[in-house]
Amino acid sequence: DTAGFLKQARLNFIRLQEANDRADLETLRDVTTEKLYEQLAADIRHRTGAQQTEVMNLDAALLEVVTEGDVHWASVRFSGQVRETAGSAPAAFAEVWHLSKPLAGDAGWLVAGIEQIL
Repeated sequence: DTAGFLKQARLNFIRLQEANDRADLETLRDVTTEKLYEQLAADIRHRTGAQQTEVMNLDAALLEVVTEGDVHWASVRFSGQVRETAGSAPAAFAEVWHLSKPLAGDAGWLVAGIEQIL
């Protein structure tokens, strides 16, 4: 169900962005792999001041889904516009998120990597 997957991916994009802005490490841990969580937590520890990102427009496209060994992988291209400072003009962005999910068990998709394109 590609449409349902992308709908949930967009919701998770916003959820992760909001958690990152709030420095909500617990939520970040719930939706990311351990390796990505460590990178995001380190970024949060090193930033100064509050961060607030407003997602103005968000598109998502499923690029591929593959199975390697005992893990499903999906790559989703997000693009749109965000405002990172109140009152500023929205800026275009594009990212590819790589998500992983084990074949066995009932674990959900976790963000394993984020590639900045724009």
